[in-house]
Amino acid sequence: MVLGGIVAAIVLGYMYLVEPALDHHERVRSLITAREELLARQQRLVARHERYLQERDALQEEVRERRGRLLPGDKPPLAASELQKLVKSLAQDTGVEVRSERVLPTTERGGYTEVPVEVTLAGPIRAIVSFLYRLEAVPLQVSVQDFKLRVVSIASPRELLATLAVTGYIATGTGESEPRGRPEPRRAPGA
Repeated sequence: MVLGGIVAAIVLGYMYLVEPALDHHERVRSLITAREELLARQQRLVARHERYLQERDALQEEVRERRGRLLPGDKPPLAASELQKLVKSLAQDTGVEVRSERVLPTTERGGYTEVPVEVTLAGPIRAIVSFLYRLEAVPLQVSVQDFKLRVVSIASPRELLATLAVTGYIATGTGESEPRGRPEPRRAPGA
């Protein structure tokens, strides 16, 4: 009888003390493993945070630099005027005659507006090549969208007539480069 009581106490002790303790120990071990994995992921995110900040700063600097290459002026007519002045001064410096010029319709491109100007130039081959070379080297962001080249007359094949559409860019203000914080939560009307 005493032996049966001891065996019953051992079995009951195992069932109500040891098994729950082992189950609890196993749950805690799996919880610790899951939390360690979560901690490792969080540490990787925190380690990448500095790199992301550096990349963001580098991108913002590049955006500021590129915005510095835009045409002066915030309205297309003003920017077109500046682009015409630039083309005329380059033509004068290279010995090319400006025969005609006209402002073409603007086009919205994301946060920028394309401001094209069509110019007809006349001059010798070398002067027109020099003009194009200098146009490519200007510090502003300009591009040649259309280029037509013809001989002024058959009698003087070295004199060329070039018609080109030169496009400059201005910011329209929708593509801001400033960093944005977290968005503010929306509030209900009257709150």
